[in-house]
Amino acid sequence: MIVTCTLNPSLDYYMESKEPITPGETMRSDLEYYEAGGKGINVSIVLNNLQVPTRATGFIGGFTKDFYIRLLQRYSYIQPNFTYIEGHTRINVKYQDAEMETELNATGPYVTNSDMENLMSKTNRLDEGDYFVLGGGCQPYLQDYISAMLERLMNDGVKVCLDTNRFVLDAVQDHHPFLVKTRDAYESQYCGRTLSREELIDRLSEIHDRGTQNVLCTMAGGREALYVNDSGIYFTKMSKNEHAVSMIGTGDALVGGFLMTSLGSTDLVDAFRFGSCCSEATAYSKGFATREKVLSEYETCEVTKLK
Repeated sequence: MIVTCTLNPSLDYYMESKEPITPGETMRSDLEYYEAGGKGINVSIVLNNLQVPTRATGFIGGFTKDFYIRLLQRYSYIQPNFTYIEGHTRINVKYQDAEMETELNATGPYVTNSDMENLMSKTNRLDEGDYFVLGGGCQPYLQDYISAMLERLMNDGVKVCLDTNRFVLDAVQDHHPFLVKTRDAYESQYCGRTLSREELIDRLSEIHDRGTQNVLCTMAGGREALYVNDSGIYFTKMSKNEHAVSMIGTGDALVGGFLMTSLGSTDLVDAFRFGSCCSEATAYSKGFATREKVLSEYETCEVTKLK
């Protein structure tokens, strides 16, 4: 079983325009649509497209709750299992013009202690060999709850995968997470300076050496990736040209593809390769790529061992 958890999901309102944004001016879009958003949700959607079932958890509420669930019901392989809260699920605006993508992200609702305890009770059903994917930001006031929940899951043999705030990773890293996904920008921010390629590799190796079994890192705006495990350090180029449709969600596609392959194979370098294909195919798709498009990228994807 794979369970994804998004602590602060979003109802994403996409707006597309052929004209570039002019600050201070009234703009009018050419196309608008909604999607259920959040990193954990994105991983579930990627796996849905690969025909892998997941259970989606997290917190949703308010007037956006029912519409959010209806959006997820379009996906045959996603089972919503959210904790309902009093606050309103946030609405984020994703504006794409001819030149760039602009995101306006809301803060989101407050989560009470009882809400958090409800979510934690849902994870009691997970057992050894199951996967738990925590994607997206963790509210700082929930840190102690989240850390305790993740430690319990890892002690029970659950494969915990993290793409979230660094303070969560620092709190639980000694319990050997199965996977950590990060970005070059996050690591530079953590270190307080822009890291060179070699410094970034050293930083990822440090995360691995502290206990994380698999470390994924996207670079160059999501167009390249590094992977670190016990057998070495690997690199791949995920975008072969500059004409991507959108880079939104490509990191989540990398995680989803990696997990899909790891379910039935011990060759985790190949899991990195397949995840990279999911990311690349998504970059050239409107939304997350289909299984057919991912497989079409597989033969041309090359992974290089660096160390």
